[in-house]
Amino acid sequence: MGYHFLIFRKGNKTSPTHPWPTLPGVSIVIAVKNGSESLARHFKEFLSQEYPLFEIIIVNDHSSTEEQKNLEEMVHGLSQVSLYHSTDQPGKKQALTLGINKAKYELILCTDADCRPAGKEWIESMVMLSHGDNLVLGYSPYEQTKGLLNLFIRFETVMTGIQYLSWAVIGSPYMGVGRNMLYPRKLFQQEDPYKNQKHIPYGDDDLWVQQASSKSKVVVNTEKASHVFSSPAISWKQWFKQKHRHLSAGHHYQMKAWWPPGLYAMALMSHWVLLPFLMMSSPDNMLLAGFVLGLAVRWDTYRRWTSRLGDRDTALWYPFLEVGYALYLAVMGFITIVAKKQTWN
Repeated sequence: MGYHFLIFRKGNKTSPTHPWPTLPGVSIVIAVKNGSESLARHFKEFLSQEYPLFEIIIVNDHSSTEEQKNLEEMVHGLSQVSLYHSTDQPGKKQALTLGINKAKYELILCTDADCRPAGKEWIESMVMLSHGDNLVLGYSPYEQTKGLLNLFIRFETVMTGIQYLSWAVIGSPYMGVGRNMLYPRKLFQQEDPYKNQKHIPYGDDDLWVQQASSKSKVVVNTEKASHVFSSPAISWKQWFKQKHRHLSAGHHYQMKAWWPPGLYAMALMSHWVLLPFLMMSSPDNMLLAGFVLGLAVRWDTYRRWTSRLGDRDTALWYPFLEVGYALYLAVMGFITIVAKKQTWN
């Protein structure tokens, strides 16, 4: 319960804003690999942002010839959109680096091809937290659809958000989602985060946040106007593959970045695995009361967070979803250790 009272409840807030006398220009950078259809679905929502000065940079990361043609047709005649083709080694890091170096403006706002901003104030909401060398972490929920898989995906996303956003608020950031992150270009160029990560095909967002936190302040934006929605996996196999790819980045975490999520995962798993056995072997009202109290505290914390992050319907099923979440952590922890590494997209 210490995590919830000392960290998760304290972290349930957005960092202070810093009003600009004149809003600065922003370069939205999107790396695309065979994702022109996904990008086209919500492209107008990026173009219609109510912000005075921004550009959109699309970087084609070795897509097929047909996909490349689709991208070229999509951006034709749009003066505020630039399309570049990566000729470097295939990979998202190289594509993002190209886009950032080609950017016209100093502030870089990254997102993915399958995403859509929650509204027309997305850019401004993120910029209002940018100050000096601040790196701004946004939140990215998944679109709601029918079915147990989607319910669990959205629950797991909120649980992940509660953890990384809370730790960032108290000054110990360890990860971020690259589909909603803003930072100064000079910070990226000075740190050159991908220089020593070219052999790592996953987790670049997390490792970049950890590296940047030693040189700049990492702040969080949980305002609903700043959210960027993403398309969820449509099969358990697809989702497990995505999660394995992300969790595998933990192999490259420094210990100080690993223990915040790692200890919480172990505590949660032990709560469901050990306490029921203890109660069965030695029925005791105090043990049962402790079990129920712990669950109630976690449930209430989660409910409070959904008022900020959304997906409030998932809170109704919290006890059942938490059991599944604890099992998921155990299974994915094992698979991550023994499975082969993945590539992006």
